[in-house]
Amino acid sequence: MQPYSRSGGTRKCFYEFQTLVACYTSADTETKKACTPQFEDYSECLHGFKERERTRLMLQQLKDNEKTKSGVTASDLYKQSGSVYENLDLVSK
Repeated sequence: MQPYSRSGGTRKCFYEFQTLVACYTSADTETKKACTPQFEDYSECLHGFKERERTRLMLQQLKDNEKTKSGVTASDLYKQSGSVYENLDLVSK
């Protein structure tokens, strides 16, 4: 895999690919199963299945909260400009 993309920077998942290859070619690696975490990281970087599923679940929860008028709703998230991450407790205040 070439480290550079068409736009000139490094490819999106190049570093995950490097760690996967390093695991596969390491003298300490006895089986491919030992490299499963690195493979999962590389696969997630390429395809983003887990991220999309988490986003879908979060959006579904927001819709359910709007219907039941309980919990955090989408309108609560956007009351203050730029405070979405703080309201979801994704960053410390």
